[in-house]
Amino acid sequence: MELVFPDIFNLVLHQQKTIAEMWTSDGWSLNFRRHFNDWEVQRVADFLSKLDQFPGVQAGEDHLWWQDNSKGIFKVNVAYKIMNQSNHQIANWPWKQIWRIKVPHKVSIFVWLLAKEATLTVDNLMSRGMTLCSRCFLCKETAETVNHLFLHCTFTAHLWRIILNLKGIAWTMSDKITEALSSWEGTCSHVKDRSRWRIVPACIWWTIWKERNSRCFESLKNDVQKIKLNFILLLCFWCNQIYSNDIVSIIDVLDSL
Repeated sequence: MELVFPDIFNLVLHQQKTIAEMWTSDGWSLNFRRHFNDWEVQRVADFLSKLDQFPGVQAGEDHLWWQDNSKGIFKVNVAYKIMNQSNHQIANWPWKQIWRIKVPHKVSIFVWLLAKEATLTVDNLMSRGMTLCSRCFLCKETAETVNHLFLHCTFTAHLWRIILNLKGIAWTMSDKITEALSSWEGTCSHVKDRSRWRIVPACIWWTIWKERNSRCFESLKNDVQKIKLNFILLLCFWCNQIYSNDIVSIIDVLDSL
């Protein structure tokens, strides 16, 4: 629960109790610190739905159970297949889209943290034991997670649309940062300058992160139009750094994408 639903876990009154202590013949015995906010209701519903899949606690001695086998028995061939799948996932990790894009090194590190879903968004802070309001600092419509803030937040969507509409590209937003990076690479065939095109996701995410932190720590909010302008100016600045001897205007940069 602490890992999958950190925001709900922080609302639980008795966090150190075992499963056996929380389960009764009548079902789960859950106690929360307070009533739920409107934006937390769906997360609680998802959590309770997950609990409903649990078969219950039965008396008996503990024993080892291999979860990747229906009978709980460890098999070498199954373990081998799982290891191969892991290697395949590593091979598909978007290394180039993170480390070879021409942006400041600290931004590459930031994108790497995003890909690992390790950026200190509210959900990750709550998983570390902090008690916080789980709402997104930008849209205030749902819980702030890495994938929500940088992919699905309505404020972030405005920035994606600037570039996609400019190039006339229909692009379906991915569920995860790694998937978005790989998918964005696939759109390179539609553009003039791939080096500049590849920095767009990092530029969007850095702009959103700066705005989010401004609201969180300084209580300073920009409207959507100002956020768009900040994004375009940053994109043009980074694009000009790629060709330091070829300083061009904002219109030229956008046209070169």
